[in-house]
Amino acid sequence: MVTKEQIERHWITVLAEFWLQTDWDKFSGQKKSRADTFGERVEVATRAGGVHEALDKLAKGLGQAVPKLPTADLDPLVTDEDQSMRILRREEVWIVNKTDETVQNYFEDKKDSDPDPEPTTSKLTDFITED
Repeated sequence: MVTKEQIERHWITVLAEFWLQTDWDKFSGQKKSRADTFGERVEVATRAGGVHEALDKLAKGLGQAVPKLPTADLDPLVTDEDQSMRILRREEVWIVNKTDETVQNYFEDKKDSDPDPEPTTSKLTDFITED
């Protein structure tokens, strides 16, 4: 059985991949921060019935296709779909904040070594900080 903390980490990694794949220039006319914009899209996605439907809604809200996601992070969310969706709904704000923090940590680490870092989902988990 997957623990609540593991499900949260899987959500953070999956959502960070969406964040990295988003063309933020499409949202440049908004006065909201990226985190606020992303959070609103995730909030809409929480109303979905299941994980795949939520990811489809999120992708549409961000104007993109569902990115290729690592099965190591997606499979546990789908396996215990009810629990995964319940955690996303209850912890949405915290998960979005941790996703923002994870992406910022990722880019902070990459900015000195690579001027144009490419998203690598397998490495995103390295940038999730513990509370």
